[in-house]
Amino acid sequence: KHAEQKILVGAPADEIRRICPGGGRVLGAGAVLRLGGAHHGGYGEADIKYAYRQLSRALHPDKNPGVLEAPDAFKRLSEAADELKQGLQETRRALQRICMATGAVASDEMLD
Repeated sequence: KHAEQKILVGAPADEIRRICPGGGRVLGAGAVLRLGGAHHGGYGEADIKYAYRQLSRALHPDKNPGVLEAPDAFKRLSEAADELKQGLQETRRALQRICMATGAVASDEMLD
């Protein structure tokens, strides 16, 4: 699945500037992990994990010792992944409540 959704990671310094644009601006969690809505059906935990893994390898502060913003970008990357995972969990709980209220059954595919 991820082969067609490969995360293209730019030069680390460029990615760090993209994630931490400065000027008080904060990049949204989906944009940090490059999970825009390019594919139908949204994204799931596996997509978040894959995107985080790809970006974290390139942006880890130990790999970018000369870039002062690297620790902040790496922290924002981790926060973004957590935000998206929490959002998925909240959506699953809401869907389960709706299904229970209507007598429907939430399939595994619906909850993924």
